[in-house]
Amino acid sequence: MTERLPDDCSEVLDHLYAFHDHELSAEEADQIRQHLMACEPCLDRFQVEDALRTLIRKCCSQARAPESLRVRVTASFSRTVIITEPE
Repeated sequence: MTERLPDDCSEVLDHLYAFHDHELSAEEADQIRQHLMACEPCLDRFQVEDALRTLIRKCCSQARAPESLRVRVTASFSRTVIITEPE
């Protein structure tokens, strides 16, 4: 995301997950914050997403993936081969 976000709600909502995940530049995050402060419907959507993330984090913090899944995922990483073209 390199272009300036317009004050359009759909554009702001399209970037809401990136904003939540701290994946935006400081300038882009500031633009989102400014829009949220001025737009109640977008702020409501942000707050719902934030509450949902908090609930999931709280409910799933003790959950662990089954050991068989953990082994399969770890094995898939160790089998990954990166092929580069010679210069």
